[in-house]
Amino acid sequence: MGNDRGFSRRRFMQAGGALLAAGPAAGLARAETGKKSKPAPGKAAIRRHRKLGRTGFRVSDISMGCGEISEPNVVRYAYDHGINLFDTAEGYGEGDSERRIGAAMKHLDRSRIFIVTKLSLEPEEKADQIRARFLKCLERLNTNYVDALYLHAVNRVADVKHPGFHAAVAPLKKEGKVRHAGISSHGPRGQDGDSMADVLLAAVADGRFDIMLLVYNFMNSAEGKKVLQACREKNIGTTGMKVAAGVLNIEPFDPKNPSGRYARYLERMLKRGMSREDAVARIQAYLERQRQAQEKSKPFIARHGIKSEVELKQKCVQWALGDDDLHTICVSMPTFDKIDRFLPLSGTRLAAADQRWLHEYAAAFSSNYCRHGCNQCTGRCPARLPVNTILRYAVYFYCQGRQKTAMQKYTRLDVDPLASCTGCSAPCERDCPYGVPVRAALLQAHDWLSLS
Repeated sequence: MGNDRGFSRRRFMQAGGALLAAGPAAGLARAETGKKSKPAPGKAAIRRHRKLGRTGFRVSDISMGCGEISEPNVVRYAYDHGINLFDTAEGYGEGDSERRIGAAMKHLDRSRIFIVTKLSLEPEEKADQIRARFLKCLERLNTNYVDALYLHAVNRVADVKHPGFHAAVAPLKKEGKVRHAGISSHGPRGQDGDSMADVLLAAVADGRFDIMLLVYNFMNSAEGKKVLQACREKNIGTTGMKVAAGVLNIEPFDPKNPSGRYARYLERMLKRGMSREDAVARIQAYLERQRQAQEKSKPFIARHGIKSEVELKQKCVQWALGDDDLHTICVSMPTFDKIDRFLPLSGTRLAAADQRWLHEYAAAFSSNYCRHGCNQCTGRCPARLPVNTILRYAVYFYCQGRQKTAMQKYTRLDVDPLASCTGCSAPCERDCPYGVPVRAALLQAHDWLSLS
Protein backbone atom coordinates (compact mmCIF):
# COMPACT_ATOMS: atom_id res chain seq x y z
CA MET A 1 0.00 0.00 0.00
CA GLY A 2 1.06 3.60 -0.60
CA ASN A 3 1.72 6.28 1.95
CA ASP A 4 -0.29 9.20 0.57
CA ARG A 5 -2.08 10.56 3.64
CA GLY A 6 -4.74 12.25 1.54
CA PHE A 7 -6.30 9.06 0.20
CA SER A 8 -9.25 10.19 -1.96
CA ARG A 9 -12.75 8.83 -1.56
CA ARG A 10 -12.67 7.53 -5.11
CA ARG A 11 -9.46 5.58 -4.51
CA PHE A 12 -10.81 4.46 -1.16
CA MET A 13 -13.87 2.92 -2.77
CA GLN A 14 -11.90 1.48 -5.68
CA ALA A 15 -9.57 -0.25 -3.25
CA GLY A 16 -12.48 -1.66 -1.30
CA GLY A 17 -11.80 0.79 1.52
CA ALA A 18 -8.19 -0.27 2.03
CA LEU A 19 -6.51 1.99 4.57
CA LEU A 20 -3.12 3.61 4.43
CA ALA A 21 -0.92 2.28 7.19
CA ALA A 22 1.15 5.44 7.54
CA GLY A 23 -1.71 7.94 7.24
CA PRO A 24 -3.42 8.39 10.61
CA ALA A 25 -0.40 7.13 12.53
CA ALA A 26 1.86 9.76 11.02
CA GLY A 27 -0.70 12.52 11.62
CA LEU A 28 -1.18 11.56 15.25
CA ALA A 29 2.51 11.27 15.91
CA ARG A 30 2.90 14.85 14.76
CA ALA A 31 -0.05 15.89 16.92
CA GLU A 32 1.62 14.46 20.01
CA THR A 33 4.43 16.97 19.58
CA GLY A 34 1.89 19.79 19.67
CA LYS A 35 2.37 20.63 15.97
CA LYS A 36 -0.33 20.78 13.36
CA SER A 37 -0.40 17.81 11.02
CA LYS A 38 0.17 18.61 7.34
CA PRO A 39 -1.87 16.61 4.85
CA ALA A 40 -0.70 16.24 1.29
CA PRO A 41 -1.18 19.41 -0.81
CA GLY A 42 -4.73 19.71 -2.06
CA LYS A 43 -6.01 16.97 0.22
CA ALA A 44 -8.47 17.77 2.99
CA ALA A 45 -7.57 16.22 6.33
CA ILE A 46 -7.40 17.05 10.02
CA ARG A 47 -4.94 19.90 10.53
CA ARG A 48 -5.24 20.55 14.25
CA HIS A 49 -5.31 18.53 17.46
CA ARG A 50 -5.98 19.55 21.03
CA LYS A 51 -5.36 17.85 24.33
CA LEU A 52 -8.65 16.37 25.57
CA GLY A 53 -8.34 17.60 29.13
CA ARG A 54 -7.00 15.18 31.71
CA THR A 55 -7.56 12.20 29.43
CA GLY A 56 -4.25 13.25 27.86
CA PHE A 57 -5.44 12.22 24.39
CA ARG A 58 -4.54 14.45 21.44
CA VAL A 59 -7.91 14.72 19.74
CA SER A 60 -8.72 15.94 16.24
CA ASP A 61 -10.48 19.31 16.41
CA ILE A 62 -13.34 17.80 14.39
CA SER A 63 -14.64 14.45 15.63
CA MET A 64 -17.23 12.11 14.20
CA GLY A 65 -20.76 11.99 15.51
CA CYS A 66 -21.89 8.46 14.70
CA GLY A 67 -25.63 8.71 15.24
CA GLU A 68 -26.52 7.44 11.78
CA ILE A 69 -23.48 5.97 10.06
CA SER A 70 -24.41 4.78 6.60
CA GLU A 71 -21.80 1.99 6.42
CA PRO A 72 -18.52 0.84 8.06
CA ASN A 73 -16.42 2.26 5.21
CA VAL A 74 -17.43 5.75 6.28
CA VAL A 75 -15.70 5.17 9.62
CA ARG A 76 -12.57 3.94 7.84
CA TYR A 77 -12.62 6.94 5.50
CA ALA A 78 -12.88 9.36 8.43
CA TYR A 79 -10.00 7.59 10.20
CA ASP A 80 -7.84 7.72 7.10
CA HIS A 81 -8.29 11.48 6.95
CA GLY A 82 -7.20 12.00 10.55
CA ILE A 83 -10.44 11.97 12.55
CA ASN A 84 -9.65 10.08 15.74
CA LEU A 85 -12.66 10.46 18.07
CA PHE A 86 -15.81 8.48 17.29
CA ASP A 87 -18.89 9.28 19.36
CA THR A 88 -21.63 6.67 19.49
CA ALA A 89 -24.26 5.35 21.91
CA GLU A 90 -26.19 2.21 22.70
CA GLY A 91 -29.38 3.88 21.50
CA TYR A 92 -28.11 5.10 18.11
CA GLY A 93 -30.01 2.97 15.65
CA GLU A 94 -30.68 0.44 18.43
CA GLY A 95 -27.02 -0.56 18.38
CA ASP A 96 -26.46 -0.28 14.62
CA SER A 97 -24.02 2.61 15.02
CA GLU A 98 -21.86 0.54 17.37
CA ARG A 99 -22.04 -2.44 15.01
CA ARG A 100 -20.79 -0.37 12.06
CA ILE A 101 -17.91 1.01 14.06
CA GLY A 102 -17.20 -2.56 15.18
CA ALA A 103 -17.15 -3.75 11.58
CA ALA A 104 -14.50 -1.14 10.78
CA MET A 105 -12.46 -1.71 13.94
CA LYS A 106 -10.21 -4.46 12.56
CA HIS A 107 -8.89 -1.97 10.01
CA LEU A 108 -8.04 0.74 12.58
CA ASP A 109 -5.11 1.17 14.95
CA ARG A 110 -7.07 0.95 18.21
CA SER A 111 -4.37 2.72 20.22
CA ARG A 112 -4.70 5.85 18.08
CA ILE A 113 -8.45 6.40 18.31
CA PHE A 114 -10.79 7.47 21.08
CA ILE A 115 -14.11 5.59 21.22
CA VAL A 116 -17.01 7.03 23.20
CA THR A 117 -20.26 5.20 23.86
CA LYS A 118 -23.17 6.32 26.00
CA LEU A 119 -25.98 4.81 28.09
CA SER A 120 -29.29 6.49 28.85
CA LEU A 121 -30.25 5.25 32.31
CA GLU A 122 -33.31 5.25 34.50
CA PRO A 123 -32.60 6.49 38.05
CA GLU A 124 -33.32 3.09 39.61
CA GLU A 125 -31.05 0.99 37.34
CA LYS A 126 -28.51 -1.07 39.28
CA ALA A 127 -24.81 -1.60 38.62
CA ASP A 128 -25.22 -5.18 37.40
CA GLN A 129 -27.87 -4.13 34.87
CA ILE A 130 -25.68 -1.31 33.60
CA ARG A 131 -22.66 -3.57 33.36
CA ALA A 132 -24.60 -6.12 31.31
CA ARG A 133 -25.78 -3.43 28.89
CA PHE A 134 -22.27 -2.03 28.55
CA LEU A 135 -20.69 -5.41 27.82
CA LYS A 136 -23.08 -5.75 24.88
CA CYS A 137 -21.82 -2.36 23.67
CA LEU A 138 -18.28 -3.75 23.70
CA GLU A 139 -19.40 -6.78 21.69
CA ARG A 140 -21.02 -4.58 19.06
CA LEU A 141 -17.98 -2.29 18.94
CA ASN A 142 -15.64 -5.27 18.52
CA THR A 143 -13.20 -3.90 21.09
CA ASN A 144 -12.01 -4.82 24.57
CA TYR A 145 -12.48 -1.33 26.01
CA VAL A 146 -13.93 2.10 25.39
CA ASP A 147 -12.03 5.28 26.04
CA ALA A 148 -15.07 6.87 27.65
CA LEU A 149 -18.42 5.63 28.88
CA TYR A 150 -20.97 8.43 29.21
CA LEU A 151 -23.93 8.89 31.46
CA HIS A 152 -26.11 10.08 28.59
CA ALA A 153 -28.62 12.92 28.21
CA VAL A 154 -28.78 13.78 31.91
CA ASN A 155 -31.49 16.34 32.65
CA ARG A 156 -31.48 16.50 36.45
CA VAL A 157 -28.72 17.57 38.79
CA ALA A 158 -29.60 14.70 41.14
CA ASP A 159 -28.85 12.14 38.40
CA VAL A 160 -25.21 13.25 38.15
CA LYS A 161 -24.58 11.06 41.19
CA HIS A 162 -26.43 8.07 39.67
CA PRO A 163 -25.46 5.29 42.14
CA GLY A 164 -25.73 2.45 39.64
CA PHE A 165 -23.62 4.17 36.99
CA HIS A 166 -20.75 5.01 39.31
CA ALA A 167 -20.89 1.61 40.99
CA ALA A 168 -20.64 -0.03 37.56
CA VAL A 169 -17.87 2.22 36.20
CA ALA A 170 -15.44 1.79 39.11
CA PRO A 171 -14.79 -1.96 38.57
CA LEU A 172 -14.93 -1.55 34.78
CA LYS A 173 -12.06 0.90 35.07
CA LYS A 174 -10.06 -1.53 37.20
CA GLU A 175 -10.64 -4.24 34.60
CA GLY A 176 -9.48 -1.93 31.81
CA LYS A 177 -12.83 -2.02 30.01
CA VAL A 178 -13.51 1.69 30.58
CA ARG A 179 -10.75 4.30 30.68
CA HIS A 180 -12.74 7.43 31.51
CA ALA A 181 -16.19 8.41 32.72
CA GLY A 182 -18.12 11.03 30.77
CA ILE A 183 -21.46 12.82 30.85
CA SER A 184 -23.70 14.52 28.29
CA SER A 185 -26.66 16.85 28.68
CA HIS A 186 -29.14 18.53 26.34
CA GLY A 187 -30.81 20.33 29.23
CA PRO A 188 -34.29 19.69 30.63
CA ARG A 189 -36.89 17.51 29.00
CA GLY A 190 -40.61 17.84 29.44
CA GLN A 191 -42.02 19.73 32.39
CA ASP A 192 -39.20 18.92 34.77
CA GLY A 193 -35.45 19.03 34.77
CA ASP A 194 -32.55 21.39 35.32
CA SER A 195 -30.61 23.50 32.85
CA MET A 196 -27.68 22.02 30.96
CA ALA A 197 -25.30 24.35 32.80
CA ASP A 198 -26.63 23.32 36.21
CA VAL A 199 -26.31 19.63 35.34
CA LEU A 200 -22.79 19.84 33.93
CA LEU A 201 -21.51 22.23 36.60
CA ALA A 202 -22.75 19.73 39.17
CA ALA A 203 -20.81 17.06 37.27
CA VAL A 204 -17.68 19.21 37.39
CA ALA A 205 -18.11 19.59 41.16
CA ASP A 206 -18.71 15.85 41.52
CA GLY A 207 -15.19 15.21 40.29
CA ARG A 208 -15.71 11.75 38.78
CA PHE A 209 -16.17 12.82 35.15
CA ASP A 210 -13.18 13.29 32.83
CA ILE A 211 -15.02 14.43 29.70
CA MET A 212 -18.28 16.20 28.86
CA LEU A 213 -20.53 16.62 25.82
CA LEU A 214 -22.45 19.90 25.72
CA VAL A 215 -24.61 21.99 23.39
CA TYR A 216 -22.65 24.98 22.09
CA ASN A 217 -23.48 27.24 19.16
CA PHE A 218 -23.36 30.93 18.26
CA MET A 219 -27.07 31.46 19.03
CA ASN A 220 -27.04 29.55 22.30
CA SER A 221 -23.65 30.02 23.94
CA ALA A 222 -24.21 31.53 27.40
CA GLU A 223 -24.70 28.25 29.30
CA GLY A 224 -21.97 26.51 27.34
CA LYS A 225 -19.42 29.20 28.20
CA LYS A 226 -20.09 28.67 31.92
CA VAL A 227 -19.44 24.95 31.54
CA LEU A 228 -16.32 25.42 29.41
CA GLN A 229 -14.78 27.77 31.96
CA ALA A 230 -15.43 25.32 34.81
CA CYS A 231 -14.01 22.44 32.77
CA ARG A 232 -10.88 24.43 31.97
CA GLU A 233 -10.26 25.01 35.67
CA LYS A 234 -10.59 21.27 36.42
CA ASN A 235 -8.82 20.09 33.23
CA ILE A 236 -11.93 18.20 32.01
CA GLY A 237 -12.20 17.27 28.34
CA THR A 238 -14.90 19.08 26.36
CA THR A 239 -16.80 18.10 23.23
CA GLY A 240 -19.32 20.37 21.53
CA MET A 241 -22.52 19.10 19.95
CA LYS A 242 -25.34 20.81 18.05
CA VAL A 243 -22.93 23.51 16.99
CA ALA A 244 -25.29 24.47 14.14
CA ALA A 245 -28.33 26.36 15.41
CA GLY A 246 -31.52 24.62 14.29
CA VAL A 247 -33.63 27.32 12.65
CA LEU A 248 -37.11 26.21 11.64
CA ASN A 249 -39.09 27.83 8.84
CA ILE A 250 -42.84 27.53 9.36
CA GLU A 251 -44.93 27.17 6.24
CA PRO A 252 -47.18 30.14 5.41
CA PHE A 253 -50.96 29.84 5.65
CA ASP A 254 -53.21 30.67 2.69
CA PRO A 255 -56.84 30.76 3.97
CA LYS A 256 -58.20 30.50 0.40
CA ASN A 257 -56.20 27.38 -0.39
CA PRO A 258 -55.02 25.82 2.89
CA SER A 259 -52.37 23.11 2.76
CA GLY A 260 -53.02 19.63 4.14
CA ARG A 261 -52.10 20.37 7.73
CA TYR A 262 -53.90 23.73 7.85
CA ALA A 263 -56.92 22.04 6.32
CA ARG A 264 -56.84 19.54 9.19
CA TYR A 265 -56.66 22.37 11.74
CA LEU A 266 -59.65 24.06 10.13
CA GLU A 267 -61.60 20.81 10.05
CA ARG A 268 -60.94 20.16 13.75
CA MET A 269 -62.04 23.64 14.78
CA LEU A 270 -65.13 23.52 12.59
CA LYS A 271 -66.13 20.22 14.22
CA ARG A 272 -65.90 21.98 17.57
CA GLY A 273 -68.56 24.41 16.41
CA MET A 274 -66.31 27.32 15.45
CA SER A 275 -67.23 29.34 12.37
CA ARG A 276 -64.87 29.20 9.42
CA GLU A 277 -64.17 32.90 9.79
CA ASP A 278 -63.19 32.49 13.44
CA ALA A 279 -61.13 29.38 12.66
CA VAL A 280 -59.17 31.19 9.94
CA ALA A 281 -58.61 34.11 12.29
CA ARG A 282 -57.34 31.73 14.95
CA ILE A 283 -54.80 30.16 12.59
CA GLN A 284 -53.71 33.57 11.34
CA ALA A 285 -53.15 34.60 14.95
CA TYR A 286 -50.98 31.51 15.42
CA LEU A 287 -48.75 32.68 12.60
CA GLU A 288 -48.55 36.38 13.42
CA ARG A 289 -45.31 36.03 15.34
CA GLN A 290 -43.85 34.05 12.47
CA ARG A 291 -44.80 36.90 10.12
CA GLN A 292 -43.06 39.36 12.44
CA ALA A 293 -39.94 37.21 12.40
CA GLN A 294 -39.99 37.12 8.60
CA GLU A 295 -40.28 40.91 8.48
CA LYS A 296 -37.31 41.19 10.81
CA SER A 297 -35.22 38.97 8.55
CA LYS A 298 -35.87 40.92 5.33
CA PRO A 299 -33.02 43.43 5.78
CA PHE A 300 -30.59 40.55 6.34
CA ILE A 301 -31.80 38.71 3.25
CA ALA A 302 -31.65 41.87 1.16
CA ARG A 303 -28.08 42.58 2.28
CA HIS A 304 -26.63 39.07 2.00
CA GLY A 305 -29.00 37.03 -0.12
CA ILE A 306 -30.17 33.59 0.94
CA LYS A 307 -27.13 31.70 2.16
CA SER A 308 -27.21 27.95 1.68
CA GLU A 309 -27.80 25.77 4.71
CA VAL A 310 -24.52 23.99 3.99
CA GLU A 311 -22.60 27.27 4.17
CA LEU A 312 -24.37 28.23 7.38
CA LYS A 313 -23.42 24.91 9.02
CA GLN A 314 -19.81 25.35 7.94
CA LYS A 315 -19.69 28.83 9.47
CA CYS A 316 -21.24 27.46 12.67
CA VAL A 317 -18.51 24.83 12.92
CA GLN A 318 -15.81 27.45 12.31
CA TRP A 319 -17.31 29.66 15.03
CA ALA A 320 -17.07 26.80 17.53
CA LEU A 321 -13.55 25.88 16.41
CA GLY A 322 -12.48 29.37 17.42
CA ASP A 323 -13.01 28.61 21.12
CA ASP A 324 -9.85 27.00 22.49
CA ASP A 325 -11.70 25.81 25.60
CA LEU A 326 -13.72 23.48 23.38
CA HIS A 327 -11.37 20.62 22.57
CA THR A 328 -13.30 19.02 19.71
CA ILE A 329 -16.48 19.57 17.71
CA CYS A 330 -18.66 16.48 17.37
CA VAL A 331 -20.19 16.73 13.90
CA SER A 332 -22.70 14.24 12.53
CA MET A 333 -21.01 12.81 9.43
CA PRO A 334 -22.92 9.70 8.34
CA THR A 335 -21.74 9.77 4.72
CA PHE A 336 -18.60 10.39 2.65
CA ASP A 337 -20.07 13.67 1.39
CA LYS A 338 -20.54 14.98 4.93
CA ILE A 339 -16.94 14.13 5.82
CA ASP A 340 -15.69 15.89 2.69
CA ARG A 341 -17.84 18.90 3.56
CA PHE A 342 -16.42 19.46 7.04
CA LEU A 343 -12.81 18.21 6.85
CA PRO A 344 -11.51 21.39 5.13
CA LEU A 345 -12.62 23.39 8.18
CA SER A 346 -10.10 21.69 10.48
CA GLY A 347 -7.54 24.15 11.80
CA THR A 348 -9.50 27.18 10.55
CA ARG A 349 -11.18 30.05 12.34
CA LEU A 350 -14.06 32.30 11.38
CA ALA A 351 -13.07 35.45 9.50
CA ALA A 352 -14.12 38.82 10.92
CA ALA A 353 -16.59 39.36 8.08
CA ASP A 354 -18.21 36.03 8.81
CA GLN A 355 -18.40 36.88 12.52
CA ARG A 356 -20.45 39.92 11.58
CA TRP A 357 -22.54 37.82 9.22
CA LEU A 358 -23.40 35.35 12.00
CA HIS A 359 -24.20 38.20 14.39
CA GLU A 360 -26.67 39.64 11.89
CA TYR A 361 -28.07 36.20 11.19
CA ALA A 362 -28.67 35.61 14.91
CA ALA A 363 -30.49 38.92 15.21
CA ALA A 364 -32.64 38.28 12.14
CA PHE A 365 -33.60 34.68 12.87
CA SER A 366 -33.60 34.60 16.67
CA SER A 367 -37.31 33.90 16.88
CA ASN A 368 -36.98 30.94 14.50
CA TYR A 369 -34.72 29.03 16.89
CA CYS A 370 -36.05 27.25 19.98
CA ARG A 371 -32.86 27.14 22.08
CA HIS A 372 -31.61 23.68 22.94
CA GLY A 373 -32.10 23.02 26.61
CA CYS A 374 -34.39 25.99 27.30
CA ASN A 375 -37.44 25.07 29.38
CA GLN A 376 -38.85 28.48 30.22
CA CYS A 377 -42.15 28.13 28.41
CA THR A 378 -42.96 24.53 29.27
CA GLY A 379 -44.33 25.16 32.73
CA ARG A 380 -46.95 27.44 31.21
CA CYS A 381 -48.36 24.80 28.85
CA PRO A 382 -51.84 23.68 30.02
CA ALA A 383 -51.34 20.35 28.22
CA ARG A 384 -47.87 19.89 29.76
CA LEU A 385 -46.29 19.36 26.35
CA PRO A 386 -42.47 18.91 26.35
CA VAL A 387 -42.07 21.89 24.03
CA ASN A 388 -38.28 22.02 23.79
CA THR A 389 -37.99 18.28 23.22
CA ILE A 390 -40.60 18.30 20.44
CA LEU A 391 -38.91 21.18 18.66
CA ARG A 392 -35.49 19.53 19.06
CA TYR A 393 -36.88 16.49 17.24
CA ALA A 394 -38.21 18.87 14.57
CA VAL A 395 -34.64 20.14 14.12
CA TYR A 396 -33.45 16.54 13.69
CA PHE A 397 -36.09 16.12 10.98
CA TYR A 398 -35.89 19.45 9.18
CA CYS A 399 -32.27 20.58 9.63
CA GLN A 400 -30.27 17.40 10.12
CA GLY A 401 -31.95 15.00 7.70
CA ARG A 402 -32.59 12.45 10.47
CA GLN A 403 -36.22 11.87 9.59
CA LYS A 404 -36.55 8.27 10.77
CA THR A 405 -34.86 8.91 14.12
CA ALA A 406 -36.89 12.06 14.70
CA MET A 407 -40.19 10.33 13.98
CA GLN A 408 -39.34 7.37 16.20
CA LYS A 409 -38.42 9.62 19.11
CA TYR A 410 -41.54 11.73 18.64
CA THR A 411 -43.80 8.67 18.61
CA ARG A 412 -42.43 7.64 22.01
CA LEU A 413 -43.48 10.99 23.50
CA ASP A 414 -47.14 10.09 22.86
CA VAL A 415 -48.32 13.71 22.51
CA ASP A 416 -50.74 15.45 20.16
CA PRO A 417 -50.15 19.20 19.67
CA LEU A 418 -52.90 19.20 17.05
CA ALA A 419 -55.40 18.43 19.79
CA SER A 420 -53.70 20.52 22.47
CA CYS A 421 -52.79 23.69 20.60
CA THR A 422 -55.62 24.45 18.19
CA GLY A 423 -57.88 25.84 20.92
CA CYS A 424 -55.20 27.16 23.26
CA SER A 425 -54.48 30.81 24.11
CA ALA A 426 -50.73 30.01 24.00
CA PRO A 427 -49.37 31.22 27.35
CA CYS A 428 -46.13 29.48 26.27
CA GLU A 429 -45.52 32.17 23.68
CA ARG A 430 -45.88 34.97 26.19
CA ASP A 431 -43.15 33.36 28.30
CA CYS A 432 -40.66 32.74 25.46
CA PRO A 433 -37.78 35.22 25.87
CA TYR A 434 -36.81 34.83 22.21
CA GLY A 435 -40.18 35.45 20.59
CA VAL A 436 -40.53 31.95 19.13
CA PRO A 437 -44.04 31.35 17.71
CA VAL A 438 -44.28 28.24 19.87
CA ARG A 439 -47.78 27.15 18.94
CA ALA A 440 -47.23 27.39 15.19
CA ALA A 441 -43.88 25.64 15.58
CA LEU A 442 -45.45 22.77 17.54
CA LEU A 443 -48.14 22.31 14.91
CA GLN A 444 -45.50 22.34 12.17
CA ALA A 445 -43.42 19.81 14.11
CA HIS A 446 -46.43 17.52 14.55
CA ASP A 447 -47.06 17.62 10.81
CA TRP A 448 -43.47 16.60 10.06
CA LEU A 449 -43.07 14.01 12.78
CA SER A 450 -46.40 12.22 13.03
CA LEU A 451 -47.57 9.40 10.81
CA SER A 452 -51.16 10.64 10.80
